[in-house]
Amino acid sequence: MFFTLQRTCQSEVHKTERNNPQSLHPLWRHYTQKNRMNLTPQLLEPLLEASNLSRKQFIQEYGLASLVYVPRLPSVLQPVFGLLYVLIFALALAGNTAVLILLCRRKALQTPSTFFICSLALSDLLISVFCIPATLLQHVFTNWLAGDFLCKLIPFLQVTAIATSILTMTCIAMERFKGIMYPLRLHSGFSPRHAINMLVAVWLIALGIAGPMWYAHKVEVKYDFLYEVSYTCCREVWPHPGQRQAYTAVLSVLVFLAPMLIVALLYGRIVAELWGKHRVHDVMFQALPGSEIKKIARKKRHAVKMMAIVVLLFAICWAPFQLVSLLSDYGKLNLNSDQEFMVFSTVQILGFSNSVCNPLVYAALNSRFKRDLVGLLRRARGSGWWPVPRRARVGVLAPGEAPCEGAGGAGDPGAVLLEQGGRGGRARHVTHLPSASPLHGRHR
Repeated sequence: MFFTLQRTCQSEVHKTERNNPQSLHPLWRHYTQKNRMNLTPQLLEPLLEASNLSRKQFIQEYGLASLVYVPRLPSVLQPVFGLLYVLIFALALAGNTAVLILLCRRKALQTPSTFFICSLALSDLLISVFCIPATLLQHVFTNWLAGDFLCKLIPFLQVTAIATSILTMTCIAMERFKGIMYPLRLHSGFSPRHAINMLVAVWLIALGIAGPMWYAHKVEVKYDFLYEVSYTCCREVWPHPGQRQAYTAVLSVLVFLAPMLIVALLYGRIVAELWGKHRVHDVMFQALPGSEIKKIARKKRHAVKMMAIVVLLFAICWAPFQLVSLLSDYGKLNLNSDQEFMVFSTVQILGFSNSVCNPLVYAALNSRFKRDLVGLLRRARGSGWWPVPRRARVGVLAPGEAPCEGAGGAGDPGAVLLEQGGRGGRARHVTHLPSASPLHGRHR
């Protein structure tokens, strides 16, 4: 079970439960002595005839449970989980939509930073629009209601979204590392075309990684011949259990462990450079006054802190789901169906909550984004155009202003979310070396 919240419908050979063994009909008692009380359609009809009972009376007489078991959350927790899903859906949809609108409404924001941020926001939107509502329906209804196409599409999109998030964060870490550690190189930063090519590769790789989920998921209908009820389930079915285990292990490595290790190593080097005593990147600013150097260093550190928080939140939200998925597929959970369903529901809602984190981080750590967001909300409420102060406009420079120094260089007016701290304002004219180039970045 990986990236999908499934209900295990079991109905192949059914073991019945009874309250009073001494009250069993002799025909049934004779059969259960040899066959360990496995109830089949062939056995049920003669038992009903011999006992002279209706189906309902027969079930009540012997206390028989349903032959198809569908795990569910405890009734007291169902409204709690439902409320959490609705809240996460609303916040993730509103927050990430606002990020896309604020960054894409101006051509001046067509920078590598913007492309990376939009990719991450789009990944979170896939989770909020497709995966969260489908999972909520699974908690409300015992049957899968969305059909075979969505049964395949939902887990496919969830794996795609998570893979694109972590791979995009890896690209951002690589870009920041290149710009900060090697600022004097001619092409220390990424060009917009380079960033677009990287994101195209990221999404294609993510689609390829998620491909097996499309083929492994299918709708199954289980028929309870005792209660005469059919149950429809969306399940992950592999030809061999070993294939499922191998795929889960590969996913854990490709979309979590390996990227997180790379990101941790790159940001470790970046932190050592920015907070160390011998900073290579300060060479390019030796001609600037001391106050300007401190301001540039402060902005770089602020951007790195914000990105580190984003990566850390992603790890905290999705690590439990990765671990539980591995333990489940390798048979190490040792839980019954209800307990396992409860555990998966908990870790998955924690993973979904990561879709809300990024807009909150932007709003908390970037005053310009916060002001633009407030303006967008006021206009959305119908209060009319609310002019944003010139200094608060994302990615727009006033006449006479120079591009602000970012996390890895200069000249990227669109990297506000990543490179501008809480101390926004007019950028001063500074002297840039010819070899200086912008560094942009940011993440689930």
